[in-house]
Amino acid sequence: MREIEIKLKVKNLDELEKKLKEAGCIFSAPIKQNDVVYSSGSDTGARFTEAKEGHVAIRIRRENDIAEFTLKQQKSNEMDNMEYGTKVENPEAIHKILEVLGWKPQLEVIKIRKKGKMGEYEICLDRVEQLGEYVELEKITDGNADPDEVRKELFEALKPFGLSEKDEETKGYDTLICQIKDKK
Repeated sequence: MREIEIKLKVKNLDELEKKLKEAGCIFSAPIKQNDVVYSSGSDTGARFTEAKEGHVAIRIRRENDIAEFTLKQQKSNEMDNMEYGTKVENPEAIHKILEVLGWKPQLEVIKIRKKGKMGEYEICLDRVEQLGEYVELEKITDGNADPDEVRKELFEALKPFGLSEKDEETKGYDTLICQIKDKK
């Protein structure tokens, strides 16, 4: 499946959530997600500084007692990916398999997320350690979707809530955290 999303920096996530609920969005209880993001030995760090079409990101996400293995292959930009994932019973075994294959843990992304639906879109309200508050709006499409058209559609859906392109963050949380690490 192809996931096209936009991510926007938010000044007041509680206020945005209230407006979205008034418009009919229903959100999950807060979920703590802990993502360990891996890089292959040949591109350690490159995925985060020189992202381009074809780059692969692998992660193991732990959410409560559930672990999920995900591979994302970048299409037109960091917010446009082919995504494949599955739940795993033994994340430690997946970690070992990745290490044997030359993939090493690069960084960790920890966030508190509320998931919801906004019409045909998935919406996530995120509080990300080290980064702050964000809203993500995504559409699952077929592989041939025009990412620019989908992005326009997503921005239109968020305009009534006072958000616009000027609030956009075009990099993934993993890239942003890597940039913070590199500055230290």
